Amino acid sequence: MKKIAIILLITMFLLLTACTGGKITYVGDSPNVALIIANRGDMGFNDSAVIGLNVSKQDHGTNLTILEHDNKAENFEKVFMEAVNGYNHVVMMSSMMKETLEKHAADYPDVKFLMYDGEVDWSKGGLDNVYCIVYRASEAAYLAGYLAASTTETAKIGFVGGIDNTNIHDFAVGYVEGAKKKNPDIQIYLENAHSFEDIDKGKEIAQSMIDNGEDIIFSAAGSVNLGVLDVLVKNDLPMIGVDTDQYSLFMATGQKDLAEHIITSVTKDIGNSLYQAIENYTTREVITGETKVIGLKENGVSLAKNDHYKNTVPQTIQEEIDALEQEIISGTIVVPSARTLSLDEIQAIFQSVQPK
Repeated sequence: MKKIAIILLITMFLLLTACTGGKITYVGDSPNVALIIANRGDMGFNDSAVIGLNVSKQDHGTNLTILEHDNKAENFEKVFMEAVNGYNHVVMMSSMMKETLEKHAADYPDVKFLMYDGEVDWSKGGLDNVYCIVYRASEAAYLAGYLAASTTETAKIGFVGGIDNTNIHDFAVGYVEGAKKKNPDIQIYLENAHSFEDIDKGKEIAQSMIDNGEDIIFSAAGSVNLGVLDVLVKNDLPMIGVDTDQYSLFMATGQKDLAEHIITSVTKDIGNSLYQAIENYTTREVITGETKVIGLKENGVSLAKNDHYKNTVPQTIQEEIDALEQEIISGTIVVPSARTLSLDEIQAIFQSVQPK
């Protein structure tokens, strides 16, 4: 499934209404799938998963049900049990559901689990019916950091994370390293909202950063991004979006003013990854027992280079970013990843750009 097809169908599926599939194994060649997410409406990570599976529903006749846990611990087991008691394929993101999956996967050997944006601890055993997809987000974030350092007028840029975890650290590590590539003396303010939903917290952090002189912010914080974007729009400053091409999403819903303040996005190809997985389910080519790692080389992550990016970013900077991208793909540049660094090493990277 090509990315352009996802974009063309965004308007149709952006309402993201729940799909209620029959609780059966297959209807013809159509798998019965439960998607477990935090919540819809973030215009990013969660919505991109829903869009990908809604396109699969359209193309494959997938019986799709969407279950939301609202990032509340008391809901994790509840939605998991609802999924496994009726659906033969269960798809979930990692940051909230990992421990629940590790605990219960072996109890449901006939259910195939797909966890995206993270992996289980394979050493625990009993996970032969699990498949994981991991994105090398730091590679695309490296390009975003280089862009931010190239376009800032104050040599001060910001990063807003959601919950303090490995996935968010991976964005931040790449962003910092890419910015330092352009300007070793860059100052980067890194702050976590400790939430993926607190829009007001996003506004508070963004305003604080602007008051300190940051003139471009990369926000990787779920719905918190909406608060960050609101403040940046009011101050006529750019944001770097996350997970999906947020410029295109906002344009598709007629929110032009918001869209035009998103200079680019660090994307994970979540929708297409899940679409491909469901296609494998449909043909009974289900992969389990391993982790697939995808980055720039595999088109698993990217820097959104839409028309707005091409018309806004100076051509010389675009060319420099294109060259860096090729160096990462070829292995000439190896971008550090929070997935392979110790916490001390991650903190050392962050401290290297803290304001003096």
